Amino acid sequence: MTEADLSRLTAEDAEAFLEQMEREGRVRDAYRWGLSHIAKNNDNPKGFDAFYELIFGNRLPRHLYKFIEDIYAAKERDRASLIFAFRGSWKTTTISVGFVAFRIGHDPERANLIVQANDSSAKTTARSVADIIEFNEGWDMTFHYVQPDKEKGWGEGGYEVKRADYQYNEWRDKNAARKDPSLLGLGIGSSQLIGKHPDGVLLLDDIHDEDNTISDKEREKVIKKVTDTILPMAVEDETKAEGERLVTWEIAVGTPWTEDDAYHYLKNTGEFDFSQMAVMEQVEEDGENTIDFNYLDLVGKYRLNWPGRFSERVIKSWRNKSGKRGFARMYLLDLSAAKVTGFKYFTYPHERISPTWLMVGGVDYANIRDRVEQDKKNRDYFAMARLAKIPSGGAVIVDGDVGHYTQAAGEDIVERVQSLYPNWRHTVVEGDGIGEMFINSLLLKPHLRIVPMKTKGHGKRIRQEAMAKLFEVGIVRISDADTPFLNMLRKAFDDYPDGNDDVRDAVYWALKAVPELWIVPDPVKEEPDMYLGRQTKANPWLSFARR
Repeated sequence: MTEADLSRLTAEDAEAFLEQMEREGRVRDAYRWGLSHIAKNNDNPKGFDAFYELIFGNRLPRHLYKFIEDIYAAKERDRASLIFAFRGSWKTTTISVGFVAFRIGHDPERANLIVQANDSSAKTTARSVADIIEFNEGWDMTFHYVQPDKEKGWGEGGYEVKRADYQYNEWRDKNAARKDPSLLGLGIGSSQLIGKHPDGVLLLDDIHDEDNTISDKEREKVIKKVTDTILPMAVEDETKAEGERLVTWEIAVGTPWTEDDAYHYLKNTGEFDFSQMAVMEQVEEDGENTIDFNYLDLVGKYRLNWPGRFSERVIKSWRNKSGKRGFARMYLLDLSAAKVTGFKYFTYPHERISPTWLMVGGVDYANIRDRVEQDKKNRDYFAMARLAKIPSGGAVIVDGDVGHYTQAAGEDIVERVQSLYPNWRHTVVEGDGIGEMFINSLLLKPHLRIVPMKTKGHGKRIRQEAMAKLFEVGIVRISDADTPFLNMLRKAFDDYPDGNDDVRDAVYWALKAVPELWIVPDPVKEEPDMYLGRQTKANPWLSFARR
């Protein structure tokens, strides 16, 4: 008897063989083969739990086991499943990759479709499932007879599987009526979605992203695609027994964005069994994994839902990085808290930002010598924001510098930042008060591209509230990178009208360098003030706008 034969044994013979392995001291081997035996013979949460550990090498976290239980329970009632999960919950790894693979193992004759926000994400997820089938040892231990059918198709256009225990012609005849591939990944905007009818898993995973939630119009496009194209895909058979009439495993999982997004549309249909899991939940009494928070707006007793990965320290760190609004939405799944105060803004994935994009800067100047007699925490900050124009439209705050600096240190920052980017155009510097002295020093360096500008009496609040509208509608976004400046900026937006005015003002002046972004009245309407030399009759913005 070889180990490869174990998956072909009866339940009784398999248990006897595992006991023999344990007696021989092969405990780990026996454990893994035991997992494969459970996964193969149990199409239920217990079976998936074993499969997950076998494939990924770690136990299925408790909150994810609950989601799997909810999916099975909904299917037994001929219902679809809708799951709200916090960012970083491993929902894609577990459900979109692991669970879809598990279903292909148990139902290799069926078609499965993964839909995500864009083609790239969906195809990457489908490829991950395909890699399990093709290369994972745990898969071969469990579903050795389900193999890639590369003759039929094995790539981004669709992955086909076959049963090796069938004659190939017999298998193809058995699946002749199935037009869709065994597995396919498509973006929500793909024209290829039309006409698909998956009778295996129809999975909507994170169908919203920064781009398709940026406006009411974009969100409505997603909802229309869901209602007109995706929901009719599910296969139903009223001739079946109760619990089998909804043939398709219809699952939607994601992190909600707004109260009028596609996820909430699905919830409001009443056709989906709904469950959710935040990174932590407020509770009244002490219990397992409860801690007392007194950090920023997180005040009270909370139960951690994944303490092994999201500890108190990690949660505080993500609160700093995401800001009040972002943390409430992405981690607490609390959209009402996400819209209470402050400026609304959207984040932009930092990995998608290129240093070759056209860049500008904005400086709100302060010198530490101004208030040397006062407590340090009350001093104004020197702040310089960096803004990039996104080639497809709009702009993003890339990063910045903030701190209590001498004038010389501030000059060095302006010079250093300009040298970092090949397509740097201008740095707008506020020229009121001591800012005029700072500008005079900068203009002694001819290679610096400086545009002085005065406020003309318009206060910070007027300027910043005008600027806020650009962020509210998503014309300008903030990078989601973890840096001191961006963390301070996100907090300053969350805390408005309180919080740090200096980083907000630096962003305002950077925006002044890109006048075409302003779709709202700009409180400082005059042309750049060139009162400190380098006079020119040509509009200095024209060359910038033409690029």
